[in-house]
Amino acid sequence: MSSNKINLSLVLSASALAVVVYGTFFKQGSSEVSVVNAASDHENTQQWGTRSDNDDVDTEILELRRYILDLEERINNIQYSQKETGTVAGVSGNFADAVLEVLENKEQKEREKLREQNPMYGFYEDLPEDYEIRIKTDPEYARQVGKDLKRQIIDENLPVMDRLAAMSQLQMTMFMLNKTEMPEYDYEAVDAILKISKNSSDDKVKIQALEVVAHTPVADPRVSDSFVTMLEKEQNDYIRSMAAEGLVAQYYKAQSKQPEYSKKVAEDILALYDNAPDAKLKQLLESIIGDERMLEELRNSANP
Repeated sequence: MSSNKINLSLVLSASALAVVVYGTFFKQGSSEVSVVNAASDHENTQQWGTRSDNDDVDTEILELRRYILDLEERINNIQYSQKETGTVAGVSGNFADAVLEVLENKEQKEREKLREQNPMYGFYEDLPEDYEIRIKTDPEYARQVGKDLKRQIIDENLPVMDRLAAMSQLQMTMFMLNKTEMPEYDYEAVDAILKISKNSSDDKVKIQALEVVAHTPVADPRVSDSFVTMLEKEQNDYIRSMAAEGLVAQYYKAQSKQPEYSKKVAEDILALYDNAPDAKLKQLLESIIGDERMLEELRNSANP
């Protein structure tokens, strides 16, 4: 049992006692003030009760104060004893240990609940404690992790959530390594997740899959084509907004290294903007583009 647990128990006892003292005194004072108010027109009325009543209250308060001081002295003695002997004494340890156990069980149940609600991120609980340092210091380990995750992502026989979890872990691993690309994080992996989003009938799955790859670092015309299709055919406003963000992200990612692809994406965005099939899509694209400056940039990129 740690000294903190003992001190905590004694402090709680002292605090609780102090509250009782304050509550008792305040209640007594309040009732006596009421008496004073009710009898204020009688100058000879005793404003704080009888003398004997005051004596009794004062005596009780003094006794309670002595008790609090005694508790404080006990705390100081325990702290001194621990410093001198290195041992821990007290009878409150079992209670403190029980409280800690309850808190630990509650935390575990909360983790399990979160994992059930969003199994895509359940892999966090299964990672080795030294995961981050190993992938940063052991290149072979990092390569093997990447290969294993890629294999899970493209395996259509695995549950969808396992595949999404693998993609999330691969992306997290890439960020941990401070990289903008990895051999295993390629178009094949991104396309596997995009197909989950496009083919699922469950909006929750569609959204989770799209969120993982909407801002993918993989710049590929086939990725932008998928986003264009979602903007044209999807009815869910959030899925459309994520697809629009993904399309604009592809435009920027391609600018420096793939000018022709960047030009194509600019053309796709403008085609959707100028010929939006519905008012909602037009409004969405206006909010994504932002202002006339960005619109002019897109037009210049599409028609250099």
